[in-house]
Amino acid sequence: MEQQEQIFHLYMQHLAGMLSAEETAYVTEQLAHNPSFKAAWQELAARGEAMGVQQFADRVSAPAALQSVKQQITPARKVFPIWRVAAAAALLLLAGSAVWLLWLRPQATQPSGLAHIRADKQPVRLQLANGETLTLNDSSQRTITLGNVTLNTQQGALAYSSEDTTTNTLLVPAGENYKLVLSDGTEVRLNAATKLTFPFHFGIGARKVYVEGEAYFKVAKNAAQPFLVSTPLTEVQVLGTSFNINTYHPGTVSTSLVEGSVITRRGQQQVQLQPGQAANFSTAKGFSTGSFDEEEVLAWLNGIYYYHQCPLADLATVASRFYGITIHLDRTKYAGVAVTGLMERDKLAEFLSDLKTTARVNYRLESKELWLQ
Repeated sequence: MEQQEQIFHLYMQHLAGMLSAEETAYVTEQLAHNPSFKAAWQELAARGEAMGVQQFADRVSAPAALQSVKQQITPARKVFPIWRVAAAAALLLLAGSAVWLLWLRPQATQPSGLAHIRADKQPVRLQLANGETLTLNDSSQRTITLGNVTLNTQQGALAYSSEDTTTNTLLVPAGENYKLVLSDGTEVRLNAATKLTFPFHFGIGARKVYVEGEAYFKVAKNAAQPFLVSTPLTEVQVLGTSFNINTYHPGTVSTSLVEGSVITRRGQQQVQLQPGQAANFSTAKGFSTGSFDEEEVLAWLNGIYYYHQCPLADLATVASRFYGITIHLDRTKYAGVAVTGLMERDKLAEFLSDLKTTARVNYRLESKELWLQ
């Protein structure tokens, strides 16, 4: 497998015209005297020729590459599940000027120990107002009765019925996501490492919830009761609409409107959004608005995360949350290194293989933590 990855990397460098003189001499020597090297190289060349890879590589750019990915793997409506189509998904990553194609990438094997790490991920938990904590198993279908509250869990989702207006907190750990249907019919999708505080039943007046992390809301319309979402820094007011809120980055909140209309505010500052607009608030600069890429912002609903020229140090932080494991990085060695591509949930082995191919990043597993080196 190690030799396969080396040959693959050299072939991609060859396509991009990035082979050094030493590498060119090495490839020439191996093709002449190493039958297994030659066979692997010719297989890559044949598969690439069949798909016109060289012509595509000659004109590709990072933004165009990611747009190609979205067109191939994202359905017309972003919120439905999507699956990789093995021979057709057109993922391209650029590390420097080197181009590599997912459809040519050798199959990534499951690194030893990673399955055990995933098995140790924390469960989704519901903290009730009375202090009791319930564990919500992703795969189980259960009906739980607690006093005047009936909870129904099924396939990573929770619905309930109750007249209790006390507040509860749903905690989604790193590496997981969860769906909640509120008492008014509002649907909330919670991303990894996210907390939502909500009442089992909305009383008279505004419907209020609190979120930290990232969540997608599809709010049930009720003109008599505005829906208010509080974050650590801002508040969003809606009547009936669909929008995404992201508070992952300290000191910032991003609100992206898909349908309807919302007003997001901080103190005396406020911004009203139209569909396709996003409001970004930072403690340093206040509000700024602009358009957003809906496919990209909502990709997490389908278990995907896109990154554009992302510093490797930042990507390690994102990947830790996305996969639910602790990832450390040799920041000195990789200072200034940035990569472009995507991550898919439950495909940590492929992500690590991609990093090795594009940025020559190795890893070691130690005490259930990953060290990129």
